[in-house]
Amino acid sequence: MKRLLTALLLCSAAGGLANAQSAQKYDTLSNELEIMSGVLKTSLRQNAATDSWRVSQIETSYLAGQGAVFTFSVRGQSGNWVREIETLVEGLVATVPPAPPVPSANSFSDVDDIVFEAAREWEAYAEETSHRFSQAFADNNSRLRDLRNMQRELAWEAREVERELRDITFELRHADEARKKELLAQKEQSGEQLKQLEAKEKSMRDELKAIEKEQTKQMEARKAQQQQAYKTFLAGFESSMSETLCRFGSGLRGLPENEHISMVLKDFEMDESRERKDRIYVFTRADIVRCVQEKIDANKLLTNANIYQF
Repeated sequence: MKRLLTALLLCSAAGGLANAQSAQKYDTLSNELEIMSGVLKTSLRQNAATDSWRVSQIETSYLAGQGAVFTFSVRGQSGNWVREIETLVEGLVATVPPAPPVPSANSFSDVDDIVFEAAREWEAYAEETSHRFSQAFADNNSRLRDLRNMQRELAWEAREVERELRDITFELRHADEARKKELLAQKEQSGEQLKQLEAKEKSMRDELKAIEKEQTKQMEARKAQQQQAYKTFLAGFESSMSETLCRFGSGLRGLPENEHISMVLKDFEMDESRERKDRIYVFTRADIVRCVQEKIDANKLLTNANIYQF
């Protein structure tokens, strides 16, 4: 019994020692990751190739048996760069909805077949166009207010004409010849009003198209600048990251040589469905050691990395 108790005590002591050593090992590695994080942040700040976007935060973690993970949050002057690109794309696809046709005076030759829904169609058109242009061209509020007023005026005029024609239609069905002559004259006058309404609508639509064309050019230019800044930032990030690993990678002594170092640019990419993706770089610890020893250079280290989106 004494021998059994002694053996259990020895096993317990060995287990406690192993746990303490393991905790100490992870604490040491955690400190090394924090130091490397600071080195990376300094290197990226010093070698920043653009002021548009920057690394705002670096988080570190360790996955036993796999390796160390550095996660970078990238922000632009007004937030995440992907959100800025999304805003530009949304602006580029904002188009003017097709205007409803305005019936000409000739379409009222048969008073029994009059079906005129212009008011509701024009009101819907005015609201939708106003909303889309307010979203896409919010920096031109004064002009947009004028356009919205024009749209409301057109919708109001269409509604008034609809009421007049509805009344004329009803009365013509029961009027005598003398009254019919008077009503037909009123109908002709309403038809002229519709022609004027159609002319105003065309003028407004042409103006909206001109605004859209000019604003689209500006958006395309902004988008090109954003894309160029993206490429510039990415080139600077990859260069600084690989060079830093080659110069200071030996500081990660607690990381086993058969494991990896992963660099994650959080929400940095955007796929065709406009879903945000991380851009991930996976380096082997062995390659980093070779680069520190100058057996390979930073470019080769980056070439050997597994780079993908997820």
